Amino acid sequence: MKKSLVWLVPVILAVLLSGCGGEKADDVREPDPIPVRVEEALTGNISETVGFSGEVAAGSEVQVVPKTSGRVVRVVVSVGQEVKQGDLLIELEAQELAAALRQAEAGLEIARANLKSAQSGGTLAQLQASKQQSEANYINAKVNFERMDSLYVQGGISLQQLDASRLQYQVAESQYNLAHEQLALFERGEGQAEILAAQVKQAEAGVEMARLNYNNSRITAPLDGVVAMLGAEVGTMVSPGIAVAAVVNVEGVSVTARLTEQTVGLVQQGMRVTVEIASLGESFDGEVREVAPSPLAGTKSFPVKVRLLDAEGVKPGMFARLLINTAASDDTVIVPRAAVLEQDGKHYLYTVKDGKAVRKNVVTGLYNENSIEIVSGLFVGEPVVTAGQHFLRDGSVVLVEEVDVR
Repeated sequence: MKKSLVWLVPVILAVLLSGCGGEKADDVREPDPIPVRVEEALTGNISETVGFSGEVAAGSEVQVVPKTSGRVVRVVVSVGQEVKQGDLLIELEAQELAAALRQAEAGLEIARANLKSAQSGGTLAQLQASKQQSEANYINAKVNFERMDSLYVQGGISLQQLDASRLQYQVAESQYNLAHEQLALFERGEGQAEILAAQVKQAEAGVEMARLNYNNSRITAPLDGVVAMLGAEVGTMVSPGIAVAAVVNVEGVSVTARLTEQTVGLVQQGMRVTVEIASLGESFDGEVREVAPSPLAGTKSFPVKVRLLDAEGVKPGMFARLLINTAASDDTVIVPRAAVLEQDGKHYLYTVKDGKAVRKNVVTGLYNENSIEIVSGLFVGEPVVTAGQHFLRDGSVVLVEEVDVR
C-alpha cells in the first residue's frame, strides 16, 4: 500500500505544474496611470521672509476730559462714529454760565461808558452812580453765592451751579472794587482816565473768562477720528479730570510687534515691510517707524512699531502679522514649493516626459510660503508635477489632468 502511494506523488506534481504553465504572459495587466497635475517652471523674483505676530493700534488716542463740572443734557455721538475736530460730542447744562457771561458783558459796557465819559469830561455824579450800581450788584451776587454755597453743602444744587454763582460773585466784586477806586481817584484828582482804561481791560478779561467757561459746557472732538469710548449719559454729572469720551486717529494706524534679540537686527527705521491682516484677508504696505534700542523690562523682547501706509478698513485691536524680507533673488527659476520633495537631506522633484514621471535631483535656494527657487537641476519651461507627486517613482506612468501655464 505504501509503495502505491509513493509513485502517485510525482504524477500529481506533474499535473499541477502543467496546469500552471498553461497561463499566458499576455494576461498580466499594466498598472493604471497615476493622475497628476503639472505647472511649468518659470523665471521670476523671489524673496525670503520672516513673520512676526503683532496687533493693530490707533495712531493716537485722546481722552476727552471736561474742563468744567455739570449735568449732561445731550450726547450727540455714538461709539464708532467718525468725527471732525471741533464737532460737538457732549453738551452740559449752561444756564448759570450763560447768565455769568451776560453779567460780565454788561460790566464791560459800563466800564467802557465810564472811560468814554471821563475822556469827554465826565462828572463826579456819574462816577458816584457807577459805584452805587456796582456795589448793589456786588451785594446781590455775594448774598446769592452764600445761599448757593449753603445749598450745595446740603446737597440741594450741583457743583456746576455753585461754580456759576461763584463766578458771578467774583465778577461783581471786581467791578465794585474798580468803581470804588475810580471814584476815589477822581475825588483826589489823580489819573482817572488811566484807571478807567485799566478797568476796561479787567472787564474784558472777565468777559473772556466767562465766555470760556460757557464754551466749556460744549465738549468737542479734539481731532479728526473715530469715537472709541463714551462715558457719559444724559442726566449724569461730569467733573474735570474724569474722561467722558475717547477719540482715536485712524489715519495713523500702526502695528506693534515684539522681536527677539536674534531677529531685531533684521529691521531698521524706515524699512518697508508687508502687514497681513488675517480677518480682512488682505496685505498692506508698512514702514518701520520705531525700533526699541533695548528690550522691555524683565523680557528679551524688543518692541517694533510699523505704520500702515494705507489702512482702509483696518481697526485698532485687529491681529496682524509682519512679514520682513531677509533675502531676495531676481530672474531665477521658480516652482511651487509643494513640488519639491526631500529624502535623506536631498531635494528632488518630478517632471513628465512621454507620459512618464522623471525624477530629478535639484539644488534649492530661497523659498517663501508658496514658491521655491531652483538653483540647478531644472530648466525654465519644464513641466513640474505639483499634485500627485507623493505617489510617484521614477518611470511611473502618469495621466496629466491639467496643465496650468501661468
